[in-house]
Amino acid sequence: MKASETSLRNLLEGTKQFQIPLFQRSYSWKKENWQMLWDDLMMIYKEEENNDPFFMGSIVTQATSGTADGISPFIVIDGQQRLTTLTILLASIRNSLEYDSALKAEIYDMHLINKYKQNDNYYKLLPTQSDRDCYMKIIDLKNINTISNDEKILEVFNFFNKHLKKIGKEEQYFRILKNIILERLFFVNITSEKEDNPYLIFESLNYKGQDLTQSDLVINYIFMQLDSDKREEVYRQTWLSVQEEFLNKFENNQEKVAEELTNPLWFYLRKDGKSILQRDIYKAFQYSFKKDDQDSVELELKKVIKFLRYYLKLSFSELDLPEVSPFLKRFKILDFKVVYVFLLNVYDDYENQKISKDELILIFKYLESYFVRRWIVDISTRSLPSVFNKLYSQVEQSDGETFVMRLYKVLNNFPDNSRWPKNEEFIKSIRERAIYKKKNTERIKLFLLSLERFLTKEKIPEKNLTIEHIMPQTITQEWQRMLGTQKGQQNKYLHRLGNLTLTAYNPELSNKEFSKKREYFDSSNVSLNQYFRQNNITKWDLDAIDKRSEYIADLAIQVWIR
Repeated sequence: MKASETSLRNLLEGTKQFQIPLFQRSYSWKKENWQMLWDDLMMIYKEEENNDPFFMGSIVTQATSGTADGISPFIVIDGQQRLTTLTILLASIRNSLEYDSALKAEIYDMHLINKYKQNDNYYKLLPTQSDRDCYMKIIDLKNINTISNDEKILEVFNFFNKHLKKIGKEEQYFRILKNIILERLFFVNITSEKEDNPYLIFESLNYKGQDLTQSDLVINYIFMQLDSDKREEVYRQTWLSVQEEFLNKFENNQEKVAEELTNPLWFYLRKDGKSILQRDIYKAFQYSFKKDDQDSVELELKKVIKFLRYYLKLSFSELDLPEVSPFLKRFKILDFKVVYVFLLNVYDDYENQKISKDELILIFKYLESYFVRRWIVDISTRSLPSVFNKLYSQVEQSDGETFVMRLYKVLNNFPDNSRWPKNEEFIKSIRERAIYKKKNTERIKLFLLSLERFLTKEKIPEKNLTIEHIMPQTITQEWQRMLGTQKGQQNKYLHRLGNLTLTAYNPELSNKEFSKKREYFDSSNVSLNQYFRQNNITKWDLDAIDKRSEYIADLAIQVWIR
């Protein structure tokens, strides 16, 4: 490894090419980064007598084998954003010169292109595939009007064009600025040789203004284990398509994708029972990808990608199984993401026909029951990461004819804080626990809707439904009279499930007396509300709440089987 202080001129002159690996994020600097660079340049511009170098940070590259026609290629490990921004700024200076001149030709021929080379070798900087077409048009100052306005590289080009107009039209001003960029901006250039261990260099990845996520580190690390002449081919054959799938799901937001990728990579590492902290994802992948054989690295990468696709299907309820998708949507509302650690393996077994569709549905039923019963009973969720890390291996090692039977056996035998509450405990909590809290409303609505779907197959406009306290949270004189000697105890019962229902008329019902609410319930399409008419309920006091709690509990043990 070699480290030296150098100017941008020294970096760009000569027959070189700086290649941004295709597996890195595309250009992502924002206006505040461009403005900071411009302000620094203007400060240097105004200090005519000061010739001190201005330090711009490090450029970390890895030298690769030269091409047959004499190009010296360097893979950019750190410095993509700075090199891209500065070369676009040089292109903006060319664009701002009003007529063809020696300066315009000099910038282009010496600092932006390798004049006598062909195709991709023509450009001194070769961005990622997603940025390449736009970048080349700007460097060549051709067909710029065909570039989409959404392109970041076009944005930075227009930003500098706007600021350059303020300098004036005289060529001498642009020559001064060009010289500042090329001669006053200095970098520490760290270059590794082809035979150096790439992951030692890779760990320095962290470009100015944008911290790398665990997923950035992992993906870059994996590809750096491959020979440089294989990286692009493997990238196109494996990573490109799954990267596009994630970008499509998250509206082409690279930062969001980088964050979201961390979860499935973490689940992948833990799916076989290993206990790994999220902050140690990169370290764990370093260990699993320490392979001497290139083929084994590719095979492991393909396996990772397969499970990333499973995660997308699970996370976005896209399993092509209508019977299973509702479970996944409910898991999201319940914030039951930790279950994916287990489901990655289960879905892999389903794909490999080790588990049937009916078995898969039953597995989802057991898992939802396990979570819902624990939530209602109010058991801490702290043990769940450990439970689901180990669950698949425990089921595999358990006795039983089918996977579902073994899963039931393992869940059934969990003790203490890992337990799957039995009917008695579940029923007691439904009857006695004050469950309603504002932060819990989505879960409670899901609970009540699940009971509703059990009662009827008719579809109701679920989006319009909200949770209604039958005995209201603000007790009026009419309600005090109905409660009689029980008034003063109502707070113990107010937030119990027996006092909650679903309605589309929450504002209208508000604190109305029970007889008025009954009129709404009697005409309601919500089957849960037929309870009042069917049982001829004319009085709503604490005894009535107790009886309805029993009714709710009886439905719940049928919905969340045990």
